[in-house]
Amino acid sequence: MTKISVCIPVYNSEKTLRKALDSVVSQDFPDWEIVLVNDGSKGKDEKGRNAKKIVKAFVKENRLARGRVRYLEHRANLGLLEARRTAVEAALGEYIVILDSDDALCPGALKVFYDEAVKTGADIVRGRCRLVCIEDGSLIQDNPLICDYDPAVKILPPSSENRGVFDSFLVQKKQTGYLWAKMYKKSVYQRALLHIPFSRCVLAEDFLQYFFISLEVKSLVSLEDTVYDYSVGTGMSTGTTIDELSKWEQICTTANVFTVIFAVLEQEEIALSEEETEALKLVSRSYLADSLIGLEKKVSEEIKAPARAMLCEYWGEDFVEIMEKAVRLDRTAD
Repeated sequence: MTKISVCIPVYNSEKTLRKALDSVVSQDFPDWEIVLVNDGSKGKDEKGRNAKKIVKAFVKENRLARGRVRYLEHRANLGLLEARRTAVEAALGEYIVILDSDDALCPGALKVFYDEAVKTGADIVRGRCRLVCIEDGSLIQDNPLICDYDPAVKILPPSSENRGVFDSFLVQKKQTGYLWAKMYKKSVYQRALLHIPFSRCVLAEDFLQYFFISLEVKSLVSLEDTVYDYSVGTGMSTGTTIDELSKWEQICTTANVFTVIFAVLEQEEIALSEEETEALKLVSRSYLADSLIGLEKKVSEEIKAPARAMLCEYWGEDFVEIMEKAVRLDRTAD
């Protein structure tokens, strides 16, 4: 069995795909494969090549990649959640590493991941990340998005009094819900995906997957090693003005994440404690609050009214009005 499957979704990120691929083939760990899923992308790199041609050239130029790269396609764009689901289900590895196609693995990442997994038997091994500029690769900050990162964290199997990894993620906030900079046992990841029906999610889908992953895992360990370069300068978080409702709808679909979670909890009769339930509601409120701030600051005046109406369609008008009042109160308090 292959030891590690590196899963790479691609959607309009062809210009940075080769960097991601090169970061895998340059690893000093010998037993890996790449599972790449083109999620209906029509993008091209600076040479005019689509994702399939980029992968073909990569394999041709790298002897170590031959026979170890599988290219899969969705005919239509299904979203990041479904692209990752396709990759994980197709993976042959014992472990899964998620790599976004505009990011890169740091040198030695796979080896330190695997060595720690073998030593501890952990279901998840996580490392540190760096924030880098996508334009020139310059370092902006070490470990910027995991401000609560504690390399000493080692969570053993949950006891009858708590859920271990799940509570440390949702309630104690000792982990982020980002899927990258971590390695997972494939069997655990697959069990988590069984909870999640087909869902169209563009943003916050990491949180959706990690919510159920953290419910399934029994142990997690942290490394002090920096394993992942997270690129900034693309995507919905860059501050670009939103002047099309189709772009705004991507933000609105965040509501789907919480609709799915609450529905699955009810259907599968998964009981959360009062503290866990409140923590989950708090996360949902924070996402809607961020969307409301984005509506005010990023959405052009021409589409602001229909954009708010769309937000109400996804989240519910009553909830939107409640959070609008809360956002105003927060500003008054400041």
